[in-house]
Amino acid sequence: MKLPFQVPQLNRNFLSLGLAVGAGLVALLLSLKYLKDQRNLIEEEAAGHHKMVTVVVAKEDMPRGAIVQPAAFAKNQVPVEYVPSSAIDPQHFRLAVGQKLAVPLRHGEALLVMHLESTAQVFSASLQNGNRAITTEVDEVNSISGLLRPSDHIDLMVTARGSKANAREVTFPLMTNVEVLATGQVTRKGEGNTGRRTYTTITLSVSPTDAQRIVVAKSSGKLTAVLRNPQDADASAIKAMNIDDVLPNKKPAGERFAVQYIIGGH
Repeated sequence: MKLPFQVPQLNRNFLSLGLAVGAGLVALLLSLKYLKDQRNLIEEEAAGHHKMVTVVVAKEDMPRGAIVQPAAFAKNQVPVEYVPSSAIDPQHFRLAVGQKLAVPLRHGEALLVMHLESTAQVFSASLQNGNRAITTEVDEVNSISGLLRPSDHIDLMVTARGSKANAREVTFPLMTNVEVLATGQVTRKGEGNTGRRTYTTITLSVSPTDAQRIVVAKSSGKLTAVLRNPQDADASAIKAMNIDDVLPNKKPAGERFAVQYIIGGH
């Protein structure tokens, strides 16, 4: 019995074209997967061979004159060699909050100091309520050879002589674990034939009482900045010392001559 109709035969040209298109799609998908795998491999190798640092980046495009607000920025990990020296550290981002952008900022772009119109308006706002910013000088030898940087933590030592006529010069800790807000250098002509000397100025955020103590200590003696690890929050237990305390063969302060008591006449 014959069927009422015949199954049409596929045209060989259409079949070849379909197979070619299918093979092309498979090749395209395999190529995209290969490129994605290679990109992931390169990113993993880059992360393993480069030191990463955290920077503050814009979440979206921001026009010139936009106010810097925490909600508009995020933290991002970037290889250290790609970070400009003027990039704002996340720990000091609060200094930029409230300022206006001097230039437009694109999405994902790191926030730099040069992007801000001014830093003078925000510096005072960065102080804690009740604190004062005070700038004082420590000489080049006593400022860790000029290596102090903002956000470093220091102990501030004083070497001075008491007000009494027979007072001896002593060295003692004035303040401990103080964060350095800013640093600078001033060159002045020294006394006599000492020539010109370079001083490092340090700006600290302290209470009004501590600011007064620094002024008195500076006018009466010499200040020394002692660098410490910022993670070390232990209070200093160092007491006042003078030259007699560091001389060799010093008799301990607690040592006294013993007195023998004879009881009963024996």
